[in-house]
Amino acid sequence: MESSAIALIIRYFNIASTAFLAFFAVYGLIVIFGGNSRINAFRGRMFLSAFCAASLFAFAVETVCFNYRHYLNCFAGGEFHTTEVSPQNPAVLLTSDTVTAKILADRGGDAINASGVTFTNLDRRVTSVFVQPVFNNLERMDMRIRWTDEECTRELKKTLYRALPHENHTAVQTCGNVSELTVIFPGRFFFDGVSQIAVNRRIPFYFSGLRLFAVTLLFFAVILFARKPLRAKASYYLFEYKFDPANRKQNAVYAGAVILIILFSWFCACTSISETTSDSIMNRQYNMYLVDAFIAGRVNIDFGHPEKLLNAERPYDYHWRLANGYELGVDWAWDIAYYKGKYYTYYGPVPAVLLYLPYRLVTGNYLPHHAGVFVFAAIAVVFMALLWRFLAKKHMPDARFAFFLLSFSALFFVSHLSACLRYATVWTIVQAAGIAFAAAGTFFLFKSADKEKLNHFELFLACLCFALCVGCRANMLFASVLVPAVLWRRGSWKLAAFVLIPYIMVAVPLMLYNYARFDSVFEFGHRYCTGTGNGLAAPLLNPLAKIHRTFITLVFYCFRLYNYSLHFPFVELVPPGGLITSAFGFVWLYNSCGGLINFPILFCLLYLFKKVFSVKPREKPDGLYLAAVFFVIGAVMIILFSTMGIFHGRYLTDCAFFLTLSSLFCAYHWCGGHGAARLKAVYALLGVSVFVGMFLFVTMCDIMGLDYYDPALYRYLEYSLGVIERF
Repeated sequence: MESSAIALIIRYFNIASTAFLAFFAVYGLIVIFGGNSRINAFRGRMFLSAFCAASLFAFAVETVCFNYRHYLNCFAGGEFHTTEVSPQNPAVLLTSDTVTAKILADRGGDAINASGVTFTNLDRRVTSVFVQPVFNNLERMDMRIRWTDEECTRELKKTLYRALPHENHTAVQTCGNVSELTVIFPGRFFFDGVSQIAVNRRIPFYFSGLRLFAVTLLFFAVILFARKPLRAKASYYLFEYKFDPANRKQNAVYAGAVILIILFSWFCACTSISETTSDSIMNRQYNMYLVDAFIAGRVNIDFGHPEKLLNAERPYDYHWRLANGYELGVDWAWDIAYYKGKYYTYYGPVPAVLLYLPYRLVTGNYLPHHAGVFVFAAIAVVFMALLWRFLAKKHMPDARFAFFLLSFSALFFVSHLSACLRYATVWTIVQAAGIAFAAAGTFFLFKSADKEKLNHFELFLACLCFALCVGCRANMLFASVLVPAVLWRRGSWKLAAFVLIPYIMVAVPLMLYNYARFDSVFEFGHRYCTGTGNGLAAPLLNPLAKIHRTFITLVFYCFRLYNYSLHFPFVELVPPGGLITSAFGFVWLYNSCGGLINFPILFCLLYLFKKVFSVKPREKPDGLYLAAVFFVIGAVMIILFSTMGIFHGRYLTDCAFFLTLSSLFCAYHWCGGHGAARLKAVYALLGVSVFVGMFLFVTMCDIMGLDYYDPALYRYLEYSLGVIERF
């Protein structure tokens, strides 16, 4: 999505959300002062009345506290601004006051490194500086403000954003009168980059709709806790109000939550990685080169000069290629498969065949990666919702509706779809598709066995989805373990056709595709990747080194913590220090991912171990068998990635979905029949897990250092949700 479109979304969202909450704030006045009068349309509706009062308090806090800069003008000296360059002296600016303004230019040869304006003889208090930039092709502009007051000389640094005009006003906190003030920009700025500078102009009010909503919810929670009738009613909905699949209101709320998460996914995908990175050759190999290859009736992609590598001594050695004149982006591309003089893409072909190829044939255009990631992520969310509703209905008869709703949110946020949605590239399209087919297959499988008579059509769909998983990600084959796990009690040779035929339908073309590329039906091409690692040499590592690499990778997957702080976004990725390292004496690939320990709801898996190894089989509750199967699938995939020595956030997408399902089963059975104390603990675990996953969506990326988010959007979120400014 273009930055201009994101800016419009921010603007309209801010206006709409502020107006929406203003409506309730007006009724908040009526609720407080109108009592039971006729004009109080919400009388008798305790929660709505409390929400109205909370909205009113939020507006009051927004006006008084968050807009405190507006009141700094009460302590300022006279206002003045620049007008034009002096006709007599081109190095002097005229102002609306008697203040002198001189143009500064820091030259480095013929180039101007920095330029600015220095105001002298101010002799007044300064509380704000306003700059009206002309951004030209820039989306943001750095600025420094330096002043000398009665204490010392100090400096303030700030970034201005094209999409956020309120950021043009900068509050300055000085000690006494200011004698000199300088505004500095990098490069040449005046009349090329800045049209006006004003000092002591009053900073206008700015209402952030997102912050208003967050503060409203906070006050709403305080009101619920403070008032006994509301507290009792809230306690009923949290700890007594059961999930009822036939309840229309509950279904409407659940559907609304699903729609909100889909919209959230769309926004995350469309505002993720920059177009410059997305248009690289490496990323285009899937949605463009591979699609063109299929249309032309071939499996190799038409790029570069792969024939040059035929005579290469070490074609899979990254450093050897660079040292011997093979140019990146011309002769070869990053993360592309090379075999016998041709280039291939080693990513699973299923998403390309089902989505990108039809889109190209119908529209004549290439579908962007972020659109494909969103489509499959939306499918995943829908089937996650259907699956969770089915499992709760079937195996959790005493589940509270609050637990049901919060657990679905945790299922989405802990599933690591953030790694796909916030890094929508060639790597993540196959993972988003894989989790979508896994969720769909799991749902159809359980649905087929819901009644005494097996539904053969739904079983066929389930096995087809599991087979398509393998065509996206080969490791997703382990999801098929669910098929025998669910059907073993219904063992019959009559089911063989409904199980095997869909696998054969997908396996045969996939094997032929593999053979046409790499002369092997089981080779997907990862070994022949032209990245930084040599896939052909990886198996030559000695056994002890393999064990060591597996151990440290597994420890990272389980226990590596994120960075937690008091400033937005509160939860941040750990800088990797290097994607590929040989610090341990062997090649190990890792990035800025975090371990499963960051999501406390997964602690409930300890209950699974307790019950599985229990000597009393009768104590094992219904549904724990399914939790064990889900856990085994997720654990096996993590161990597989660990043996490969790869630690990636997006790799957790393949297995976190199953581990979260298992932990939700354990959470339900652990707190069942033990009063509200354990349920409160589960709510806390779910809440923290959702919080961590939600704020990971802000910056979740596969590789640190890429411009994977819109700067104005990030600043708006930081301004709206941040409590303490980053320093």
